[in-house]
Amino acid sequence: MKKSKEYQVAVVTFFKNHWFKLSILLIVVTAFAGKNLNIDFRMNAPAKSDKPTYEEKPEVKPLLHTPTEAPKKIQRTTEADRPIAQENNISKTGLLSVFRKNNNDKLAEDAQLIYASDAQVTTFIERFKKVAVTEMDKFNIPASVTLAQSLLASQAGTSVIAAQTNNYFNLECGTTWNDANSTFDGTCIRKYETAWFSFRNHSEHLTQGSLQHLTHLDKTDYQRWAKGLELAEYSNDNLYAEKLIRIIEQYELSYLDKQGLAVK
Repeated sequence: MKKSKEYQVAVVTFFKNHWFKLSILLIVVTAFAGKNLNIDFRMNAPAKSDKPTYEEKPEVKPLLHTPTEAPKKIQRTTEADRPIAQENNISKTGLLSVFRKNNNDKLAEDAQLIYASDAQVTTFIERFKKVAVTEMDKFNIPASVTLAQSLLASQAGTSVIAAQTNNYFNLECGTTWNDANSTFDGTCIRKYETAWFSFRNHSEHLTQGSLQHLTHLDKTDYQRWAKGLELAEYSNDNLYAEKLIRIIEQYELSYLDKQGLAVK
């Protein structure tokens, strides 16, 4: 008991003598413990974000001109065009060169191509349109091109050659023609019994030799046919294709290519 009292007295004496130091130490320990507690609290708290929060997923609007299909490549030539370049051995880029202007020539806007009257032209078209359509179905030559060629060559049937030889395309004799013929200005011209034989021989002429590759073209594409004839040097006229196209469009002959035998 005596030792216990002595121990208590020593402790009380120690606190009396060192109460100030002990108070300072308690304050420091309390402050440090509180700081650690605050740091631990912040570390366990969820991090704040500067980004706005959305209750729902925000709508994403498309571009104003979002393409619906992949852009198509421009095809300058088709498989039907290639035989023309191959047969003539002129262009290495297919039919692209067909659409050139020869020697920078250009047909005048008011150029008169057919000197026959409107009535004569109308009568000619009505007379031969079914023949042209028949030849188209058999040989794949556009009826509009056949009519335009005959209109230009025979001047709607009013030329001296057409009247005397039934030759509506001014086809020359050449080296293969051994039938009837006539001579005009020193040139041998084929002669036919009827106009129908002239149209049939014209079709045969376009589907043989250096011109036969033209039949690969679409029979509804009169412009390409006209350019193909010019490229194949059917005529020495540098404006031949442009003249055919103008005649076809002037007299609206292209409908024959699409309607075919339905034409009345």
